[in-house]
Amino acid sequence: MNHLSTKLFIYLNELKCVKAIILHGGQGTRLRPLTHTGPKQLIKIAGKPISQWGLEALLKVGIKEFGIVLGNNHAEKVVEYYGDGSRFGASITYIYQGEALGLADAVRRTKDFVGDDNFIVYLGDNIILEGLEQLLNFRGSASILLAQVENPQRFGVAKIENGKVTTLVEKPKEPISDLALVGVYAFSPDIFDAINEIKPSWRGELEITDAIQKLIDGGKTVSYHIIRGWWKDTGTPEDLLDANLKLLDNFLVEDNRGSVESSKVRGRVYISQEAKVVNSDIRGPVYIGRGSVVENSMIGPFTSVGDDCKIRDSEVMNSLLLDKSEVSGIQLIDSIVGQSSKISKKTSGFHGSRFIVGENTVLEL
Repeated sequence: MNHLSTKLFIYLNELKCVKAIILHGGQGTRLRPLTHTGPKQLIKIAGKPISQWGLEALLKVGIKEFGIVLGNNHAEKVVEYYGDGSRFGASITYIYQGEALGLADAVRRTKDFVGDDNFIVYLGDNIILEGLEQLLNFRGSASILLAQVENPQRFGVAKIENGKVTTLVEKPKEPISDLALVGVYAFSPDIFDAINEIKPSWRGELEITDAIQKLIDGGKTVSYHIIRGWWKDTGTPEDLLDANLKLLDNFLVEDNRGSVESSKVRGRVYISQEAKVVNSDIRGPVYIGRGSVVENSMIGPFTSVGDDCKIRDSEVMNSLLLDKSEVSGIQLIDSIVGQSSKISKKTSGFHGSRFIVGENTVLEL
């Protein structure tokens, strides 16, 4: 074995984060009505469900074995979409949490799946595309990703002193710092003992910040890495639109696999298979899903159209149209149209409107 092969062998044997947990629970109350009929993590932005962006980012750093923790909000839709994970190049095991009793409770339920391995926990409604490699081979009992934020009261917050994590607080009323936990953690099995020692918070939940604090108080090492790039907690409609904009702007690949007739297509536009664009103006970045039809319309920029949508005689800008939605005769700006919903206008002329419309809704103007 040569020197390079020896180093690679040692590295692979030291690499202990061989599994990842994606948390798919929660009620998504801030995203209602979009989440009344499905989990927030399956909402598509820039052509993919939110949690798929995380799964693919973890695959890129070499993790193949996943546990998905399911809540009680249409868990069957998650299983139907991801299956056994083989079409993504992954192996997926499902772990049922049921009622949402906190992140630490969700992590606790993964103990049998994790076994003696170190593992990564990734919140399925977050998008973090930077810093994951920093968690792969951490030393100690835990490692966390942090980012500077303007509104730390929305997040778990960490205080750093002399290069060490000393204090963590979940959604503090009086922020102890501006460093928020961005929803990705790496743990050794030590975390399970810590979770067993904590009690529910004032919210009635077992907080993962309390469990990590228990590690710190017990003298365990908790390392950290501050990410400087973009990340997003997709907790509100505004967050979804912002994430859609950023992902389209940075990761959309120009391609045309559909049909374009008598139309202008400018900038980076992805047109999926079986999609059809007729007598329309498409201004990228724009994603158009499989089987969707765009006629006599202007789409974009920064717009994602799901699968099997129909857009006719309309203008749609900086918006999300989820699968099987339809719009006709309207102008949409900064809008989200839920799955299988229809918005139409019977009177003539355009008038710009903003909508957040849940699944299976019919709206006539």
